[in-house]
Amino acid sequence: MEWRIIVGAAALGALALMLAFLSDRRSRRRREQESLPPDRPVPGLVAAAAPTYLSAEQANTPPPDAPDQALAAGERETLSAARSTPQLASGWADARFVTDQESGWAVLHDPLVVVVDEVGSVRELLPLVEKAAAADRPLVVVTGGMDADTLDTLAVNVVQRTRHALVVRHPPEDLRQAALDLGVDVVDRTSLQAGWCPPTFFSPVIVWVSSQSGSWFMR
Repeated sequence: MEWRIIVGAAALGALALMLAFLSDRRSRRRREQESLPPDRPVPGLVAAAAPTYLSAEQANTPPPDAPDQALAAGERETLSAARSTPQLASGWADARFVTDQESGWAVLHDPLVVVVDEVGSVRELLPLVEKAAAADRPLVVVTGGMDADTLDTLAVNVVQRTRHALVVRHPPEDLRQAALDLGVDVVDRTSLQAGWCPPTFFSPVIVWVSSQSGSWFMR
């Protein structure tokens, strides 16, 4: 009789453990489901579509339908004569920013210019790009330093014509003077990381020109 009691107790104990296990598993699944982001379809995104990857050569080759950015001879002469205007002893940070191959200049019309002490990740650059995109204007970033991958990402976007932008790498000790010439404050990296860049950080100019060795602008 005792063995039946022992067997019954063991069976009840095993059943209780199984029920507890199943209950715990259901609780875990419920918690996992609750922690997932809501199912929000992205407009225009085809879920079954395969991603498209570009080789380095393709990424650095302008699209076949990209408009010609070469300057007319008269405009090139006008911009060359304007070098007596405020000038920086620093030019474009990457040859992929060049828009006029004959002169080797990067020329941006009606850009927003910002002076930044340093730019790290692409995420830090986004607030600046978004401000320029919202205004539908090119972006000139004068900076004491920019992460190589971030610079490469922006340069590729310029080549692919998805962005109109230019990076000028300027000596950090001379950034304050450059900001004074442009009438703005130097933006610190902490502000970029916080996503804080009010319109007062940007200086509008009529034309910005950068060669390999220097930059000048007209207001």
